[in-house]
Amino acid sequence: MEVNGLINADGVTKIYGSDKNKVIALNKVSMNVEKSEMIAITGESGSGKSTLCLCMFRILEAESGNIFIDDIDISNIGLETLRKNLTIIPQEPTLIEGTLRENVDPEEIFNDEKILGVLKGVGLDDFMIGKNLDYKIENNGNNISIGEKQLICIARALIKKSKIILMDEATANIDYKTENFLQNSINKELKGCTVITIAHRIKTIINYDKILVLNNGEIVEYDSPKNLLDKKGLFYQLYKESVV
Repeated sequence: MEVNGLINADGVTKIYGSDKNKVIALNKVSMNVEKSEMIAITGESGSGKSTLCLCMFRILEAESGNIFIDDIDISNIGLETLRKNLTIIPQEPTLIEGTLRENVDPEEIFNDEKILGVLKGVGLDDFMIGKNLDYKIENNGNNISIGEKQLICIARALIKKSKIILMDEATANIDYKTENFLQNSINKELKGCTVITIAHRIKTIINYDKILVLNNGEIVEYDSPKNLLDKKGLFYQLYKESVV
């Protein structure tokens, strides 16, 4: 399957719970993402941000509606094929017990120069002082900080360079200075890829192509950051709160 990065959601609905206690996490969500666009999804906690991304990856299955990648309904794509062509960077980083090299390049495709370059690109220069790619990482990265774990996971995604990258609040455990540096690296390294980011800090996604704002499982705004700020709607309020 050759992926170009075009994404379309059409009336996607996801419900949690039983009839008596059901929660509509997504309510007939429709959106179009052009290939190579950088899209940020934002909204209050519980608005449906993570649910939408998990439905795109088919970690969750929608009750109704369809999601298409390059005009192909993802429900008709085998899970292995679908996930091989997408990369998700979750909020909770996961590492294996093994070397740093194995965690960044588990398929052993890239040379040391490429791996070291991507580690530098995500801001792990200080971490690498006195270490090499054979540095042993304990199970789930217990011997390194959570911020370092997340940066290694992001390095793994950057080196793979899938055509579609989903970042689920992947920078929540990283300080603002590092995140700002990281966003610049993402802009450079993932040029030509479609990037969908669940935003943790509004300031870092202000240069994205479009912002999708969810509220109670529904899209309330979807436009360029400039147009949304000019509109002075929900995104404008979120932005104002973030810069206080």
